[in-house]
Amino acid sequence: MKTTQQVIEQSGIPARLVRAVILQTGKENLRDIAEHGVNGGFSGFIYHSDTVAFFKRNRREIAELVNSMAEDLGENPVEMVCGFGCLAGFAKREDHDYNGNMTTPRRKKLAEYQPSVSRCLYGGRLTEEDTQAANALAWFAAEEVARAFCND
Repeated sequence: MKTTQQVIEQSGIPARLVRAVILQTGKENLRDIAEHGVNGGFSGFIYHSDTVAFFKRNRREIAELVNSMAEDLGENPVEMVCGFGCLAGFAKREDHDYNGNMTTPRRKKLAEYQPSVSRCLYGGRLTEEDTQAANALAWFAAEEVARAFCND
């Protein structure tokens, strides 16, 4: 596993966000988060009260990471986040037509989160409706930091 300084220097993840994830969950959980996902129940990332507070404290850095990754992937940041499994559910074969295009019910489910994700990423005042999007973005940050520590 890399050191904190190596991750900060090599990953492109904001240093403040790297340190915040370590403080929130502990460095000892990073390998398990990287291998199994944060939704398995890791300290500091279980309850919405914790994840939303984490998101609010690190909002700017998380948005920076999302925008950077979306740009690297050639995707729209809001659509990328709306496609996260914890928001839209995991894609199933029946969610796509024979050409691989997303079907209308799945598109509607993705569109449901676009206003919340937009508020989270672009600085709008958060409401109770934004809890799921803020939680997803906190989990995203934790998983990206964990992967940066564990990918050699």
